[in-house]
Amino acid sequence: MIGFNLYKAPPYLLEKINTICSLLRQGKKEYEQVATTVTDKDLRRTMLSLAQESNQYACELSSQIHTLGGTPEIEKINEAELKDEIKNLNDEEAIMSFCQKNEKKMISAYREILNESFLYEGLRKMIRYQLNEMLCAFMQVKQIGSLKFH
Repeated sequence: MIGFNLYKAPPYLLEKINTICSLLRQGKKEYEQVATTVTDKDLRRTMLSLAQESNQYACELSSQIHTLGGTPEIEKINEAELKDEIKNLNDEEAIMSFCQKNEKKMISAYREILNESFLYEGLRKMIRYQLNEMLCAFMQVKQIGSLKFH
């Protein structure tokens, strides 16, 4: 009988992946909410694109957590609190500041896990491309902000 040799990731590594997953899920909800309040069509599309990428990457990481022997955390996001926070984003500068704050959180979380020595190469590549694509998405937001609002 042939047995499977499954790689079991260390718990702290799974926790770090779960942290990124949670940030992505929360970001998805926030970007969708921001998109509903934005009047500029290009910025709205970019925010929805950012939400879609965040959701895709959260799903990918969730699958990886299952593969590595963990269970992804199901995060409950307080919709009412989220809506109140988004309503305070009343102009484009506030939205740009909000995106910049989220970008810093994401970059920090991704870089922290990329510095782990226990990260196997396939997962490292996936996390690296996710980070690069998120950086591109945030760059698009910045470009639209600088072109449209300054």
